[in-house]
Amino acid sequence: MATTDLHDALQDLSELVERRLVLTDERLRVVAYSIHETEVDRARLSMTLTHSDAWTAPRAGSRPVVREIAGIGRVLFTPLRDHRHRVGFLLLTLEPGERELPAAASAVLDEHAGELGLMLSLRSLYAERDRNRTRLLLTDLIGSDPSARASAAGTLIDEGLLGAARQYSAVALGPDPAHPAYDPALADTIARLAVEAIIEFVGRTSTASVAGTGIGDGFGILVFPRPVVAERLERILDRSEYAPVRAGLGPLVGSLTEIGGSFARARDAWRVGCATRAPGRALAWTELGLDRLLVRLPLDELTLADLPVSVRKLLEAGLGDDMLGTLEAYLALGGDAAATARALHIHRSTLYYRLDRIRAVGDLNLADGVLRRELHTGLRIAELAGLRQSV
Repeated sequence: MATTDLHDALQDLSELVERRLVLTDERLRVVAYSIHETEVDRARLSMTLTHSDAWTAPRAGSRPVVREIAGIGRVLFTPLRDHRHRVGFLLLTLEPGERELPAAASAVLDEHAGELGLMLSLRSLYAERDRNRTRLLLTDLIGSDPSARASAAGTLIDEGLLGAARQYSAVALGPDPAHPAYDPALADTIARLAVEAIIEFVGRTSTASVAGTGIGDGFGILVFPRPVVAERLERILDRSEYAPVRAGLGPLVGSLTEIGGSFARARDAWRVGCATRAPGRALAWTELGLDRLLVRLPLDELTLADLPVSVRKLLEAGLGDDMLGTLEAYLALGGDAAATARALHIHRSTLYYRLDRIRAVGDLNLADGVLRRELHTGLRIAELAGLRQSV
């Protein structure tokens, strides 16, 4: 193989062995693949692109291994190495009835595996360099120095790390501190891996661009030259290793130099999602309503003494989530008892019992419109500030 391009080298090898080839990294993430012409070949490739990173990598060793892969067949995994380490695998699907690759084709693979391994290793080094450069540029992009922001924005686009667009949006990713699987020692790592998983998905399924990195403090950032689809983001994160991760989606901005503002709002949305245990894993800033304002209060500095007396009485009485949730639903539905009972799937007599207890504990007149507003807003602030759990 005379070419120095990894993709061309893989295609040349495919022609030599007359087989369709797929190249993966050490974690079985697809890096490149040869031309897949037939419908059967394309179906196998689709399965590989979708599922290979969930397969268990063969144990360390230098000899090829054959595995039966559901939906594909018998697949030959040939380890690829640089001068020191295993860096990936060359995947080849055996034909029906074949127990192993014919000797002539196997000899060709053996001859070129070393060269392909070195090229894959070099590609990994370049990819690592690009990741580090992207991390530095994105850090400048969301920083406070206007000249550094402008320089970083121009470099990201000029070097092809992010596409030029009329609108950009940021996503904040990080594990929820209240999640049972949360580990502060692993927060940065989990955030970074979640960012990498999304970037990998985008690269594997489209030609669209996205830039992202971990930024510390348990957060990662993604920058898209387009709006973000929350449902798609949640599907990517729907894996056990990312169970604690939540995402906040920032608003669209008209210039890449303004992405810091979108990211700040994305972090606010992430915080609201964590504090309120919002359904789903991704929450957009545009969906927050009044929470847009409340989350920008100095919530970390608030105490029970800062809340309205009516709210403080209820919290200090130790009312549980069922009682407080009932009150919030009742207030959100404008005091409509029938609608509240239906929304909570409880009998109306149960609702009246809970409301009577709330009135007695707090000495409250729930017919008072001003008091209703005070209770509704105060309980929401208490939730965002974590004061409901601290009592």
